[in-house]
Amino acid sequence: MNFYEEQSGFSEEKNPGTVYHTGNGFYNPYIEPLWKKEKRLLKNAGNGIGLVSLGYIAISSFAGAIYQILAQLIFPAANIHGSIYLTETVDWLFSTLIYLLSLAIPFGIYMLFLKMPLQVAFPLRKAKTDLTIGGLCLGLGVSVLAAYATQYVQVGLQYFGIGITMPDYSIPVSIPGAVSYVISVVIAPAFIEEMVFHGIIMQSMRRFGDIFALVSSALIFGIFHLNLMQMPYCFIMGLCIGYLVMRSGSLWVGILIHLFNNGVVVAFEFLSPYMSNKVWYIANSAYNLVCVILSVIAIIVLLMKYKDMFRFEPSKSVLAPGKKALYFITSPALLFALAAAFAITLEYVYLI
Repeated sequence: MNFYEEQSGFSEEKNPGTVYHTGNGFYNPYIEPLWKKEKRLLKNAGNGIGLVSLGYIAISSFAGAIYQILAQLIFPAANIHGSIYLTETVDWLFSTLIYLLSLAIPFGIYMLFLKMPLQVAFPLRKAKTDLTIGGLCLGLGVSVLAAYATQYVQVGLQYFGIGITMPDYSIPVSIPGAVSYVISVVIAPAFIEEMVFHGIIMQSMRRFGDIFALVSSALIFGIFHLNLMQMPYCFIMGLCIGYLVMRSGSLWVGILIHLFNNGVVVAFEFLSPYMSNKVWYIANSAYNLVCVILSVIAIIVLLMKYKDMFRFEPSKSVLAPGKKALYFITSPALLFALAAAFAITLEYVYLI
């Protein structure tokens, strides 16, 4: 019996001598104390997420080779003297496909292994309008704070002679190329990342408590962007979006925030060649100010309507938060995945 069935609300004995505990299911206290079972489940979760994260890293690492194979299979004429020449439109679409596969394949296997029902892994029910609009406004304000936090991290590292950067992409010049770029950078990440990190991962970890699930999924979301420039931003946004998904009961709120934030970044990228530095700074500052104001208004309105807006459901976990984090993070497969992520991250770190 998997833990989704165990959380369905029944409490009758499964076998003589067993008792039921929400989140941990049936157990025999004389054979395995509840804390030991929870420790084992945490280790299993850490190893499972670690293994699929390694699968994601492996596919991402071989993205170039996969790109070459797909290009030669679909467009054999594009191979000229051993080099592949594709239009920027096809290039971005291929890159998007590989990116989607790198997340969908390993984490999809993890979902199937856990026997997660689709409605549990992907809560796509319609959220309340006030939570959707309020959540979007709140997410925009947090994104501004997260961006400033990232800048402070960058400045702090520079103080110690360490510079950080992130993967650099050229902006397409053709309209079809721009459309494929928007699909790759705005639309695809908003859907696949929310479904993986705040769907499969966060929802599967909620049996250990909502706070633990929120923080652990946000950490994984940040770390596996694989560069220090994005990690702080993604961790903070992971906390914000993850909580709003929990509170609204719908991934659509997270997808909407993700879409909007990515869309604004790309819009500034497209418009920046036509703006002076002064105009860009004024436009960016004005946008940030509007986001913060809307966020404050959203918090006030949501607190007036929902007195428990920022409260978590009490955890049924029997382990202390520190022990849960220790057992989860020290799972061998997860440790190995974190080490691999750290090694890739060093590619975008340099000495000043």
